Amino acid sequence: MKKIIALSLALILVVTMSSCGFGKMIKKYPEVSVTLDNPDLENKGGEVSYTIKGTIPPKYMKKKAIMTFTPSLSIDGQKVTPPFATITLKGEKAKGDGTVINFKNGGSFTKTGSFKFDENYETAEIISGAQANLKKKSHTFPDKSLGEGISNTSSRADLTPTLSENSENGTYFLYAPHNFKAEFIGRTATLYFDLNSSNMNWNNPNNKSKAAKDSIKEFTNFMNNDFIIDKVVISGWASPEGEESNNQGLSERRFQVGKNWFNEKYNAYLKDYAKRNNIKIKDLQKPVFQYVNNANGEDWNGFEAAVEKSTIAQKNQILNVVRSQSNNAMREQKIREMTDIYPEIADAILPPLRRAEIQMICKKHDTYSDAELIEHVQNNPNDFSINERLFAASVATDMKVKENIYKTLTNSKNTEGDWRAYNNIAAIKLNDYYQNGNNNDLEEALNYLQKAAALSPNNGIILNNMAIADYIQGNLTSAQSNFEASANASVQPVNQNYNTGALSILNGDYSKAYQLIGNQNCDYNTGLLQLLQKDYNSAKNTLDCIQNVDAKTAYLKAVLSARMKNETDLYSNLEDAINKDSNYKKTAKRDAEFKRYRHSDRFKQLVK
Repeated sequence: MKKIIALSLALILVVTMSSCGFGKMIKKYPEVSVTLDNPDLENKGGEVSYTIKGTIPPKYMKKKAIMTFTPSLSIDGQKVTPPFATITLKGEKAKGDGTVINFKNGGSFTKTGSFKFDENYETAEIISGAQANLKKKSHTFPDKSLGEGISNTSSRADLTPTLSENSENGTYFLYAPHNFKAEFIGRTATLYFDLNSSNMNWNNPNNKSKAAKDSIKEFTNFMNNDFIIDKVVISGWASPEGEESNNQGLSERRFQVGKNWFNEKYNAYLKDYAKRNNIKIKDLQKPVFQYVNNANGEDWNGFEAAVEKSTIAQKNQILNVVRSQSNNAMREQKIREMTDIYPEIADAILPPLRRAEIQMICKKHDTYSDAELIEHVQNNPNDFSINERLFAASVATDMKVKENIYKTLTNSKNTEGDWRAYNNIAAIKLNDYYQNGNNNDLEEALNYLQKAAALSPNNGIILNNMAIADYIQGNLTSAQSNFEASANASVQPVNQNYNTGALSILNGDYSKAYQLIGNQNCDYNTGLLQLLQKDYNSAKNTLDCIQNVDAKTAYLKAVLSARMKNETDLYSNLEDAINKDSNYKKTAKRDAEFKRYRHSDRFKQLVK
């Protein structure tokens, strides 16, 4: 009985469908093709571009019929219409606008367009409804599924700011320059050597000269003044008369003798310093400073200068002969020949060139360490210039100490007119806000930036910090404007190629972004840009060489693995990202990049 009833209902339905005038259009609707040319839609600069294609089979489209396709999005079962444009088809004799479809041969259609992206679209199903109209009758067809999800990977461009004094290829809360330049002073001692020797001979006539003894005495006395040594430059020289290769080795050995001599003097000074300050020598930490090796080989400049200063009557002839030779070997030969003719060369010109010069270089005002400088600046700020105080803040590692030094500058009548301290406080407060999200820090930062800008208008460093403040608040248009103003500022302009390039990714202008960022090695944004341009192998090389991979980089590597259909790497990178930041569980659940893997047990386990 039930079969008879079902059969009767089916016959009634067929009759009803036939009587409505659409004939086989309803029955043959599954043969109608409607597809997305690229089912992997993505956000690009806030827009989603699409191309929908379709084919109508032969003997399908009634000559007077109108058929409309209405693509839309379904989010949690609720349709969102628009954003897609409606597609209208019509039979050969139908009136109105639309693409004409021939009844006998059928036909095809293509529709391109774009719509504004919304984050809710990431999980949407892309569907197409259809309706046919014939005279006064209409029929609504079941929805066809065109795809799933719209990816938002282009929004992952990263401007992660850090505090810095320079802006090379990155995003930084910039400190103003302190403009402090240390003044250097020093003394030089000269040790002389015998011909072809690097042994120290204090009976050498030049070592016994008053000038040599005075240089050593002044050198030792200067060392005892307790200046902090910045570096020791030791220059080893040879007179230009033997084989050049031998003389180079000789100058190297004389450098080492000079270094040993300095160490003996310095160790003696340390013992005396410990004694004067009642410190055990074993408890005295020996300062670390730089030795500069200037083993220069043959001293041709010294030779020419000595000849020019000499009283030799034929000195111009000697210099012309030496200078006219094509290489050092020829010059050395001429000098050997001339020593027989001009004994002054052998007796007075050449011996002083066989030497080692030990130059001790110290900071003129640096009689204390960085820690001592910071302490003095905090306790007695008026004893120091603005630049010295800004320098002290720059070497301070305690952020509160930095901030206090800057605030003291802004609160003093003598220094309150300098923009740098206001800017630097703002940089610190912006960094605090970025780290902890405290709105009070943001308000204080913006207040100090306004004061800095009033003191120094059109300043690239201040505009840079304003741009980043805009960015971290989500004001991308204002951030772009301020980055560009920073680059073109009349005061302290800042190269903003990297930052404007990253914003160009967000704006969907990948070509401009690539020009601005350049092919940076091991750089997150470069890797993202290569991924978005579907240069997957280059993107993999760029991201794989990043050291100390953070959560966002691991997540992008998971996205890249999904696009490259490498399931093993996808799960490995996604697990790494989630372990470093559990918020990526929620992100991955929604991300259309993983739509092909959502139903796998491994994926479900990772994001649960």
